[in-house]
Amino acid sequence: MSVIENRSYFDALDDEVGQLIKKIDPKAKQSVYRESKAELFKLVRRRNGAFFQFRKKRLSLEEVNDSVLIKIGPSKRGHLSAYRGEWVRVTWYSTYGFSMNCLVQTVKVKPEAEKRLMLRGPYTKEEFTDEVAKAYPFHGVTVDGLPLVRSAKGIWLSPIPTYRALKNLEKDEIPDGIRYLYQPPKKKGEYSNPTMEEYFKHAGLWIKSYASREDINSGKLDWIPVGVRVYVHWSGDIPSGWSVRTQEGWKSEG
Repeated sequence: MSVIENRSYFDALDDEVGQLIKKIDPKAKQSVYRESKAELFKLVRRRNGAFFQFRKKRLSLEEVNDSVLIKIGPSKRGHLSAYRGEWVRVTWYSTYGFSMNCLVQTVKVKPEAEKRLMLRGPYTKEEFTDEVAKAYPFHGVTVDGLPLVRSAKGIWLSPIPTYRALKNLEKDEIPDGIRYLYQPPKKKGEYSNPTMEEYFKHAGLWIKSYASREDINSGKLDWIPVGVRVYVHWSGDIPSGWSVRTQEGWKSEG
């Protein structure tokens, strides 16, 4: 497939700057992490790199320290218009509010290397081939405008549960960690939609993020696994706050 201008591609990280990006470990000691980030910043600036700000999730960047390659087309506008006709690497360096602070540098991509590049999402159904689906490294992707998540079996599926699955009346393949906002239907005579309810998947179960004090005290939620936290609403003289399920029952965390 020929290169599509202004689309993001996975970065092979096979040059000096790329190797430095690979070495950055967010789980390292803060002093080591900051030193690695400073080293990256200095190296990119020495190579005439620039520092721009974009809205989060633009350019198909997924997280801090992620990077992409883009072939800038002749009609490109905005920050990257100065690089028309060139390949650039864009690295999400840090975050400020709803914005990404990004390092941008020109890179050389040889024709033979272009053939091995893999597009970043969002994808069309035609672009999301079996090869791409298997190689895609992130847990979520958008295909034809619809979100998909990878199940524990490696199958890409919708993250929207059925009502029966949401109530744990049937199992689904949606992986743990997914959150879903459920809109309860209007009751007869109601003019506005009820408040949406948030659920999250844990240990194969859909669990509502919040509960009433009555639900906690009555044992109605004792099926929830140990270690799970839910937000409990205010009741009488007891203020609202987080409670965690323990071996001895529910314990308030304030």
